[in-house]
Formats: sequence, structure tokens, C-alpha cells
Amino acid sequence: MRMSLMALIVVSTVGLVGTGATIGIVDYFAGDLPSINAIQTSNLIQTTRILDRNGDLIEALYHENRTVVPLSKISLKLQRATIDTEDRTFYDNSGVDYRRLAIAIVYDITHHTSTLGGSTITQQVVKNDVLDTDEAQSRTVSRKFRELLLAEEMERRYTKQQILELYLNTINYGNGAYGAEAAAVTYFQVHASDLTWAQASFLAGLPQAPSSYNPFGTPDQQLAAMDRWGQVLDGMVAVGDLRRSEADAIYASDLLKKMVAVRQSMPAAHNAVTAHFVDYIEHYIKLRYGEQALYEGGLQITTTLDLKTQAMADKWVKAGVNTYARRGVNNGAMLVMNPSDGEILAMVGSADYYNASIRGQINLTGMDPLGWRGVGSSFKVYTYGAALQAGIVTPASLVNDQTGVIGGHSFSDWDGKHEGYIPLRKALAESRNLPALWTYSLAGGDRIVSFMHNLGVTAQIENPEGVATTLGHDALSMSEHLAAYSAFDNGGYRVSPHAVLRVTDASGKVLEALDASAGRPQVISPELGYMMTDLLRGPVKLYLGGLGSRPVAGKSGTTEAYTGSIFIGYTPDIAVAASLMHIDAGATCNSGYAYLATNFPPSGWQCPTAMWAQPAGVVTRQVCSYDGGFVTSGGYNEIFLKGSGEPRYPCGANPYPGQKPYTPPVPSPSPAPTPTGTPSPH
Repeated sequence: MRMSLMALIVVSTVGLVGTGATIGIVDYFAGDLPSINAIQTSNLIQTTRILDRNGDLIEALYHENRTVVPLSKISLKLQRATIDTEDRTFYDNSGVDYRRLAIAIVYDITHHTSTLGGSTITQQVVKNDVLDTDEAQSRTVSRKFRELLLAEEMERRYTKQQILELYLNTINYGNGAYGAEAAAVTYFQVHASDLTWAQASFLAGLPQAPSSYNPFGTPDQQLAAMDRWGQVLDGMVAVGDLRRSEADAIYASDLLKKMVAVRQSMPAAHNAVTAHFVDYIEHYIKLRYGEQALYEGGLQITTTLDLKTQAMADKWVKAGVNTYARRGVNNGAMLVMNPSDGEILAMVGSADYYNASIRGQINLTGMDPLGWRGVGSSFKVYTYGAALQAGIVTPASLVNDQTGVIGGHSFSDWDGKHEGYIPLRKALAESRNLPALWTYSLAGGDRIVSFMHNLGVTAQIENPEGVATTLGHDALSMSEHLAAYSAFDNGGYRVSPHAVLRVTDASGKVLEALDASAGRPQVISPELGYMMTDLLRGPVKLYLGGLGSRPVAGKSGTTEAYTGSIFIGYTPDIAVAASLMHIDAGATCNSGYAYLATNFPPSGWQCPTAMWAQPAGVVTRQVCSYDGGFVTSGGYNEIFLKGSGEPRYPCGANPYPGQKPYTPPVPSPSPAPTPTGTPSPH
């Protein structure tokens, strides 16, 4: 009865064409047809793309995977294959092919089924893009009647080219691909403009039943896809777009086999190598623009990441974990940054994103608080930096590595030894604990924490007045820690970690762009930055062999009761934070490996060629090893902040408690002059 009634309505509609009644019916059913602006391709749901700094795709995010392109960028082969398959009278009909519709109705009535379709391309656009979802899925006579009238009205308002462009940008091709561009990339890794006859004919058959014709699915689905492809090719031969021999050759090709092989070789949609970075970008964009913009807005997010550097960093993290696995290491992280502006070049949040036993999805680079960790002795730079800035010490100052009782509390060093009073430079290079504890006590916790915060570390320190703070047990963000070190590297400017260079919307409008100079205040003097860098070259020279002769500065630290180690290092143009650790899946870490910090290798894979330039405000003076006082000869060269930081006492005037009185060195006798005419020895 329902199908018979539909037939009657269609016949009546044909009979009414051109009458005043038709106008009234069309006004009633089509009066609320959206304007072209409401359904044109620029307003369709589109895929957001996250790109690296070079424009290479990192990941696509979508509810519907769609990239809208103009009809001129969709292969004519796909246009022809689609018309041949879906609507051969497309350029001649008025939006409804009544002859085809009548045949379909008769077939459905006589066969007691509704499988033979009669919809034109225009009708499919109406169903997919004009009718709401509930109405489009209903099977009532009134819905079909409204669809026919709206298709006729759409043909009056829009050109055939506009309608075909809408169809090819909206139709579902399966496997999450909506529209021709997404389909071409999903199935063949090419643009829609570059499709061959074989590729175009295969895609043209998918919209009829995309879940059934799945070339990546079960054997039955693959067989159905091949059968459907054959039907499309037969149709193209029937209308003369392909010769029979061409169609047979296309069908006999190994297109499906190649598609499946390429699909299997591609990484997972959420690639583990970049997963932590993508998670961070998603969080950032959601906060600024909302979830709908992220997954439906067609944004293009150009990030600071360099995929080649990212792959290298991921490789080194995994290599480090493997190398030290026998010592209990099961996880690691690395962050690579441009020290001049905080641009993140690589972010490896864990050694294995999908490994739950090491909490692999927690980003250990500290871009979220879950990944904040203790930083061990790498915290000492804030202690020494604040004390140097205040003029409390100089690099030549003798600091206490003798007395282990401070404020009534007993402390010992990592090796259980005491070296007496040693120069600050040596104390930092060897990462001696007692000198750092005494310097923290002299400078005061408030001064040191303020210095740290001024460099951009936002963590709240549990007990600022406790001298043990300098040993780095408080959890910090690795990214902020690295950015703070970058101020020593870049001339004293505070930088923040940045992951986004530019965001544009689907129309190409720039929504935001990174201004590298904005939010980059001078927080320490260039002279202090240079001095800290020069001091931080000490650990590299002492422990890292050949790197010591290169412009590399850095500091290591042992973290969280010996459950891991960290290294913060930099050159004039790159800064790296790397960590190795043991992490348990439970609520607490139960491991303890004191030797993990021993001989810890830094990344070391960047080889800079430039050295830092010494500012005019840093001067070199000769001092003696007795107490750091100035001498004219017989001492060693040290650098100082010009003016307030220079030594003001002569060698021997400031002995540490219990030190023997200073005895000036006896000058070496001058060599006797060589008699005239006698050759001097070589």
C-alpha cells in the first residue's frame, strides 16, 4: 500500500508540473530549503590536521574525515565514474529522474522489496545535507515526496556543478572517509585530483554500501567490494567512458592487493611516536577553541615539532631504556627545545605509549602535572645562580664540603667523602651536595625559589627554608625546567615551552600565530647567563668525554630515591632534557637503583659548531686556589661579573676556618742568558 501510494503521488506530481497547484506544494515543502550559504561545501564538517613545522602530517582528527576541495580539484575520472554509476542522466534531469523512479517503484512492488534505488545525485544531496538525520532515515511517503520536491527546487537554485561538488565532498566512502579527497587519501594515498581510472571506478562504487564493500575488511567484504567494482566498470563500458578491454584490464589488476598491503604497513591512527605530543595539542586546542572546532572545524595546526628530530629522540629514549634495562630502567623521556624562544622540536613522553605497566600514557616531559618528577641535583643551578646574582659567592669562592651538620641536621655526600673547602666551580662540576646545602643556607630559600620562579618554573616548593630543597626532591615540570635552563643559554630571557606555530581555519584565516618575541622578558643579566653556562660546562668536561671540548653545558640529577636520573643540557642553539627511570604500574614506585645516575649518557646527537660569546660585563681575573683572592701571577683564570662580582681581597686574606696560613709561592728563577754565539737548545 505504501509503495502504491508513492507511485500515485509521483504520477500526480508529474501531472501537476506547470500548474499553480505545483507552486503551492513546492512553497509548502521547499519553502524552508536552506540557502546556499547554509549547505555550501565551506560549511561542511571537516578534518583537522596537525602538521609538523615543515608541513608534514602528524595526525588527522575528525568526527567525519573530510577535506573539502573545489570540483576543479576532483579528478574528472571520478566525476565521470560517479555519474555513470549513480545518475547517468545527471546533466539532463531536473533533479528527479521520473522514468528511473517509476521503474524502481514497479520493480519494488512486483518483487515485494525496496532494494532497487531510483535516487539521483541531487536527491542524495537533499537526503544527506538538507533533511535532518531523523527525517532522512525515515521511510514514509511524505519524506519521499518532500525529497522529490526539494530536489526539483535545488536544481532551480544551484548549478549542476555546485550540486556535484556538494555530493563529492559529502558522500560517505567508508573507513571514516567522507568526500572524495579523504577517500583518495584513505584508500590510495593520493589527492582526489590524481586518481586513475582504476582508483576512480573503485571509489565510485563504495557509497552504495560502504560498510559492505570494505577492501580492508573480511574476505566476504573484500569479495563484495570486487563484485561492486565490476558492476561499476560494466556501467562505464555501457555509457562509453571505457572500452571493454580497458575495463577488463583494470579489473584484472592487483589494485585491491596493493591497497591492503599499504594499509597494513601504515602506523596506527594514533602513532605511538608522536602520541604524547598529539595529546597535548588536542588539549591545547580544546581549551582555546572547543571540541567541535577541533574535530569538525577543518583547522590546520602547524606545530613546532620536527618529525625527523622526533624520530631521533624516540630512538634514543628506547635505546637508553634497552641499554640500562639490566639495571632496572623501564621508561624514559626526552624533550628537545629551541632555547631562544621555547619552541618544542621533539617530545617523547615515555618509552612506550601503549605500555600500561610503565604508565606509558603519562607524559613524563611534564606538559601536564601527572608527569612532574623530582629533578635531583639539577636543581642546584638555581641555588648557585641566585647566590651568584646576589654577590654572595663567585665561581672562585671556596665552599664548604667539610662540615656535614647544617642547622642541626646531618647530611652526607653521594660518595660519603669530604673534600674540604673547594672552589664553587669544582663543587658544581662534581655535583657535591654539602657545598650546595651550605650555599642554599647562605643565600636563603626565599631568594632561591624566587630566582627559580623568575626563570619560569611554576612548581610550588614544599619547604623553601629547608636546605635539602637544593637536592631536588620537589616535583617539577621537565619542560619548565628545561625552559629555565634556556635563560642561561639565550642571554637571560625567560621563555615558555611552545608547541604551536600557527592555527588556521578551513577558509585559511589565521586564528593565531606564534610571536617568538612576545612574553620573552629579560629576567637575568646576559653576564650571569654566560657565567652559569661556563660553570655548567664543568660537568660535561668532567664526565662526558669528547663532548667537553664542544660548546655543551649541562647538569645531571638523580631523582626520587634513586628511581631515575635526569640530564638537562644545551648548546648555543638547542636544549635537551632527557631522563631514564623505573616506573611501576601501581600507586607507588617500589624500585631503588642508586647506580642509575652513574655515567648517565646525555643525548649527545647534536654537534654544534658555535661557542657562546662572552659579554662585556663578564671579566677574567687571575685568582689563587688558596681562598679565591686575586693574584698577579701563579694562580688560575676565573670569570666574574664586572664590578660587584670581582674578588676584592688579595690571595691569602680570606682563609677558611682551620686553614694553614697562606704562603706565597716562591718565584721560579729566571733562566740564565744564553752566551752570544752559542746556539740555544730546542
